Amino acid sequence: MTAEELYVRDAFLGALMLTGNIKAAEHAVLDAITTSECGVAMDKLLVTTAKFAIQVHDECPVQAELLSSNLPVELQRLFMLSSLGRKCFVLRILMGLTPEISSKVLKLNRDEVDEALYRALSDLPSLAGGHSALAHTVDTRRKW
Repeated sequence: MTAEELYVRDAFLGALMLTGNIKAAEHAVLDAITTSECGVAMDKLLVTTAKFAIQVHDECPVQAELLSSNLPVELQRLFMLSSLGRKCFVLRILMGLTPEISSKVLKLNRDEVDEALYRALSDLPSLAGGHSALAHTVDTRRKW
């Protein structure tokens, strides 16, 4: 895979975790590509995609589409977090955005992002057994 393909893949996966919907994630990536200038750095694709995905998510709540899919159980647990906690986790941990960029994308100050991320990281272990529908997906999970 080329570096560009990896960035597009990562942008899509981040958008998928932000929106909870495959079509919405596709649209977020396509919108980011469409609005980006030619020659723009590929890492900016992640930021632009995240902005579009959050906008879509805020307009339409997460659907149960992903919860019944073949997502790894660890990723399915993200949908049990608060909306802000999941956004912060995805931006900072999964997409690898800096605290400053994450703050700008979420339109929050850095302390609010750090606090939401801390709460999300604290909550994730307790969600391990909290959803019975997750147990049957453990054997069928895929690696990204």
